[in-house]
Order: sequence, then C-alpha cells, then structure tokens
Amino acid sequence: MMKKKSILFIVSIAVLGILSYLGYNVVTKVKEKNAIAEQLQTIPEFEFFTLEQQPFTKAELQPNLNTIFIYFKSDCDFCQYEAQNISDNFNSFKNEQIIFVSTEPITSIQQFSEKHKLNNRQNITFLYDNSSLFYSEFDATSIPYILIYDKNQELIKKHKGQLNVKGILRALQQNE
Repeated sequence: MMKKKSILFIVSIAVLGILSYLGYNVVTKVKEKNAIAEQLQTIPEFEFFTLEQQPFTKAELQPNLNTIFIYFKSDCDFCQYEAQNISDNFNSFKNEQIIFVSTEPITSIQQFSEKHKLNNRQNITFLYDNSSLFYSEFDATSIPYILIYDKNQELIKKHKGQLNVKGILRALQQNE
C-alpha cells in the first residue's frame, strides 16, 4: 500500500514538473513572437550588402516611398513566378521600392535579377544577406516571404509564401 502511494507521488511530481516545463516554454515562445512582431511594426535596423558588396542599411532606403521586402531563393519556383510577375507589371510600382534579399551567393542573386530583367531598375535593389540575419530579424520563416511597409516605414502586410502583384497592390491601396 505504501509502495503504491510512493509511486503515485513520484508520478504526480514528474507530471507536474513536465507540465510546468512545457508551460514555461510556451510562455517564452509567445513572448519571443510578440517581441518580433513588435519589432516588425516599423522597418528594423539592418545591414546587408549590394551585389557590388557595398553595405546597405535602413538609411539607404528612399524616403517617402512604400517599401516591399522579398526574401527569396533563386531556385524556388514560387520566387521565380513572383519576380517574373513583378517584372511583367513593373510600371505598377512607381511609388514603391522593392528590396529583394537572399542568403545565396552573389552570382546566383545576379543571375536571378538578370533572368527576370529586374537588374538596373531604379527602384529595385538586390541584397546579399551574408549572415542570415533577415531570417531572424524579419521573422522570415518561409520562402518567398514578403513584408510591405508604407511611406512612413510602418508595416502594412506580412505574407508567407507567394503573393502576386495584385495582392501586393491591393495591400498598398487598402492602406491609402
């Protein structure tokens, strides 16, 4: 009889310990997510590199323009479609700056920009993230990943996955 009570007590303590540990982890994760969401309400400070290997920071963003960040990989079919869709509808983005960011080698990023005729466009910048900071600082948990900010650098839309030009323009128009 005493043995059963001891076992029951030990099991109860173990279950309570596990539940406490899991509860702590959930609360910690929620706090982290909330902190990142708060951080993304305005464009965070960052430093990536241009294809010419020059530093590019938040200070280099053009003032009074909507800013669209697109996190991509050149071999991603959805990213290819996204880039081609932007290229085909380039004239729709007169008041926006589009920042493509990738962790891939600069040559891959360059080939991607040339393939979709997005290189040498005045309001499109391709950046190399050599430290994988975009992933953590901008909460990029998918590819493609899109963040749309207004002229005041305040977040309009955060989108995981492909978003065509109509979806981007709709988000911008709803914010006007």
